[in-house]
Amino acid sequence: MKLSPRTFRIQFDLHAWAGVVASLFLFVIFFFGVFSMFREELEVWQEPALHVAPPSESAPSFDAMLARVKEQGPLPRGAHVGLLTHEETRFITAYLFEPTGLRVVWLDPLTGTALPERSRLASELYWMHFFYRVPWGMEFAGLVSVALLVALVSGLWIHLKDLRAQWWRFRLTAKPRFSASDAHKVLGVFGLPFTAMLAWTGAVLCLAGLAAQGFGSTVYRGQADRVTQLRGYSVPVREASGKDAPMLSLDAVVGRARGSVPGAEGTPRYVELHDYGDANGWAGVYFQLSPLGPDHFAHVDTVKGETFGTSVESRTPNFSFERLLFDLHAGRFAEALMKPLYALLGLAMCAVIITGNLIWLERRDPLRTRRGNRVLERLTVGVSAGLAFGSAVYCAANRLLPWTLARRGDWEFGLFLGAWALAVVIALVPRGSSRRVGSMLCAAAAVLFGAVVVGDVVTQDANLFTALSRGLPPVFVAEAFLLAMALGCGGLAWGLRRRKTTAPARTGDAPEGPLIKV
Repeated sequence: MKLSPRTFRIQFDLHAWAGVVASLFLFVIFFFGVFSMFREELEVWQEPALHVAPPSESAPSFDAMLARVKEQGPLPRGAHVGLLTHEETRFITAYLFEPTGLRVVWLDPLTGTALPERSRLASELYWMHFFYRVPWGMEFAGLVSVALLVALVSGLWIHLKDLRAQWWRFRLTAKPRFSASDAHKVLGVFGLPFTAMLAWTGAVLCLAGLAAQGFGSTVYRGQADRVTQLRGYSVPVREASGKDAPMLSLDAVVGRARGSVPGAEGTPRYVELHDYGDANGWAGVYFQLSPLGPDHFAHVDTVKGETFGTSVESRTPNFSFERLLFDLHAGRFAEALMKPLYALLGLAMCAVIITGNLIWLERRDPLRTRRGNRVLERLTVGVSAGLAFGSAVYCAANRLLPWTLARRGDWEFGLFLGAWALAVVIALVPRGSSRRVGSMLCAAAAVLFGAVVVGDVVTQDANLFTALSRGLPPVFVAEAFLLAMALGCGGLAWGLRRRKTTAPARTGDAPEGPLIKV
């Protein structure tokens, strides 16, 4: 289908501007989406004390874990406590919601060991995927996903007639404008189903809460509870009585919850206590989520043992739909295949974004005579290569900072942000070409990622070569992932250093162009 010149111009401008405005934010989302795929493995890797094989005999006792929590300090009446189990390690994470803030403790059900949280590397990189620490960050990520959808649809429309001819064309030695355009199109076309799925599911998941507020204030005239019920996210509201009452065995409460929900099997993923020690205290028991399947949970009175809310009662079509979207977005099915595949496609999308910005610049201002274009070029280098460098600094800080350091997790995260900011500042300095700065940052990231892996081989009992024999696949996967990042950053640094424009485009080659090609 050939578009009229006017329609083509409109779609081209829509595609280009939607892409260039959202490009750097999209790069952050996709880059950290790669780390998000290995969040569970990195969570074990980041804390060497967790490098112990999970038990194979029996499920942990939640009563014993609650006793370990009490050893950290008395639990006042009305306390809120959460216990999170892990498939990757036998340790259990205890969340203590205190008036002064959240306190996290790692508990070993076999030895009774209790460790304070010393690193948040896996969680912080996961939260960066949707700007969790930024006010309204999730909603902003949803808007960026909408911009990606606009770029995808408009890009497909304007290039549909040329896809067959451009599918495999890749002129590596041509001018940057043409080689970048070829890479932009080839990677974009092959990643189109994946990228469209991520953009759509990401937009729905991130904007669902905002849309619910809109429906609640308009359609349902301020009845926010009604919208929450329709979405399937209603949580029972029980006022504390202010009276002391003995609590049932927590293991017995878990058993009551399991018996009240058909299909709830195995060890619960999360158990939370509300209003501990109060006559109206209750517990939420959430079982492992089956991929592309329904949730299983129940709310149980911890004094009387009565169940007053389950997933069977609250399940709605909307909740099931959102769960399906989340599982598709996170690749929570056939994970042995999906995790590396999603990671590769995410990195490919990062390349599409970078080449899109280069195409924008080469078409409009090849000599970078305009200040805005020079800033865009240097920001692209600083944000993208700086993220790789900052992530490598984060991993290195995790291994180098003293484990006894107060607020160690904050120091790690601060060094990550500082390294990223420093990379952006270096990229914005007029001296030196952007390519050289990008090569330098990628080389530094490669050295740091590689040094972390080598350092673990030398100093850690569980490392790239021994983790599998010790029954710790998560550590092996994390080490292999970091090694792949080192090799990828090193290859990119070498390519940027070596890359020269040696061959002009052949006569008759059509100008290439849109920003985010699909």
